Amino acid sequence: MTKNQILTEINQITNISDLVVILELTAHKTGIKTISEMARSENKSPNGINQSKKYRKLNIGGQKM
Repeated sequence: MTKNQILTEINQITNISDLVVILELTAHKTGIKTISEMARSENKSPNGINQSKKYRKLNIGGQKM
């Protein structure tokens, strides 16, 4: 399957539980961390991580990652 086919299939899923499983797997595989988790692992302040351009940030469910 191509990436577009996979994304199309995911987009068609209506079962919330299935989508949560996909989100959890994706978060685990990518090693995504919240701002606080990243700050702890880098021994920096959350504000420093938040303002830094070194880290890519995104919002998932109202939580900045």
